[in-house]
Amino acid sequence: MPVKQTSSESRGKLHFVELLTVDIDGVPKGMTVPISPIDSITPLQKGTSPIPQCGIDGSSVKGLATITTSDLRLVPDSTTIQELPNSVPRRVVVISDVFKRAIDGSLSPHPLAPRTILKRNVERLAAKGMEMRVKLEPEFYFLTEDGVPLDAAGYADIFPENKGMDLLLETALDLRAAGIETAWLHSEHGQSQQELELNFTELSQAADNFLLFKLLVRRRAALYDVEVSFMPKPFPSQAGSGLHCHLQLWQGNQNLFGNPDGTLTDIGIHFVAGLMHHAPAITAIANPTVNSFKRLVPGFEAPVYNAWGYLNRSALIRIPLFTSAEKAAIEFRSPDPLTNPYLLFAVLLGAGMDGVERQLKAPEPVTEDLYHMSPKHLAQRKIEQLPDTLQGALQALQKDKLLNDVLGQEFSKLYQEIREAEWYQYTHAAVTDQEWEWYLHR
Repeated sequence: MPVKQTSSESRGKLHFVELLTVDIDGVPKGMTVPISPIDSITPLQKGTSPIPQCGIDGSSVKGLATITTSDLRLVPDSTTIQELPNSVPRRVVVISDVFKRAIDGSLSPHPLAPRTILKRNVERLAAKGMEMRVKLEPEFYFLTEDGVPLDAAGYADIFPENKGMDLLLETALDLRAAGIETAWLHSEHGQSQQELELNFTELSQAADNFLLFKLLVRRRAALYDVEVSFMPKPFPSQAGSGLHCHLQLWQGNQNLFGNPDGTLTDIGIHFVAGLMHHAPAITAIANPTVNSFKRLVPGFEAPVYNAWGYLNRSALIRIPLFTSAEKAAIEFRSPDPLTNPYLLFAVLLGAGMDGVERQLKAPEPVTEDLYHMSPKHLAQRKIEQLPDTLQGALQALQKDKLLNDVLGQEFSKLYQEIREAEWYQYTHAAVTDQEWEWYLHR
C-alpha cells in the first residue's frame, strides 16, 4: 500500500501535547491538552511555554486506582518532551508521572503507578552512588491486515525477501527523531519477524524509551496499513518474540561488572546469583501473559532453564563477549515485549542488587547446550526449569518477599489478582481453536 504522505504546509504549528502514562500491562495511555501555538518544542523545553497538568480518572486505567480513589493527576516530566514524528495535527508527547492530590491541593506520587515504582528503586540505587543501564532487544512481527506475516524473510534476510526492511529503517528514523538511538536492525528467525536494538541508557529513560518505541513502531506501520504484533508467540511454528535485556552497573566512570580478561567481577557474579535466586518470581513480571509461556519452550532459542553461562544462548542469563571491562554486560533473556518495562526493570534491579548486598554465590557457569541435556544431567547440576505457566509464575511471585517489597505490597497484591483473573478466564472460559479440533467430533 502507498504511504499516506503529508505536506509540511498541512502540519502547521504545534497546538497539542499528549501526556503519556501506562496501565498495569504497560499499555500507553494519554490525555491531550491544548497549548498556545508554537513553531517548535524549544519553548516547552526551556519552560517559557508551560505544559499544563491534567486530571485523569484512575479507575478507568487498568490497575491504577479504584472508583473511590480515582481522582489522579498527570504531571509532565519536562525532560521527556519530544515531538511525535509524522503527526497531523502536529503534537508533542511527554511522559508523565501520576500523582495523588490532597484537599489542600498538594501532590504526592501515586504508589500504584508503574513509573513511580521504578523511580523509587532507581533512587535507592542512586543513593549508593550507582546507576544501572540497559540495552534492549525487542522483537516483533510485521503482519498484513489479515494477520499473516508481511513476507517470508528469515534471519538477516534483506531485500527482496525482506519487504519490511524499508519500513524498519523508517521506524528507526522516527525513533532517532524522538531521541532514541538504535544499535542494530535486522530481520529475525520468524517470517517477517524484526528486531531493533535500543542502545544502552539509564533504566528510567530506557523504560520511557520502550513505551515510545512501541507507539512509534505502530504509528509508522499504520501509514502502510501494516499491523505490528508484540505477542510473545503469535504463530506456533515460528520463533517467539523476546525482549532480551543487557544490564550494566556503573559507579561513576566504572562498569562494576567487567574484568579486563573478559570475565565477570565478583559484583557481577553476585548480581547473576541474585537474578537466578529470584528468577521464578521475576517470570511473573517478565512474562505476564498466558501467551508468554508458549514462547518459553525448548527449540526456539527461548530460555527454559535457570542457569547462566558465558556466550551460552541456551541459558536464562548469558554473558556476551566483551573486549574491555567498560563493555561488560549481563544479558537476561526471558522477558518478552508484553512486559511492563517499568515493573520489569524494577524487579531486575531489585533481584540483582539483592545478590550483591547479600553476596550470593552463583553456581558454575554452564558451557553445554541446555536444550540437549538429559533430565538426569540437569538434576545432577541442580538446574531447575522456569515456571511453565502463568499460574506457576504468580505462585513464585507471591512467595518472594523481596520482590513484593520492590513493587510495593499493595501493588504486588493487585498485580497478582489481575493476572490470576486472566489465568482463570483462560482456563475456565476461553474456548480455543485447538479444543474445537480435538473435541468437536469426539
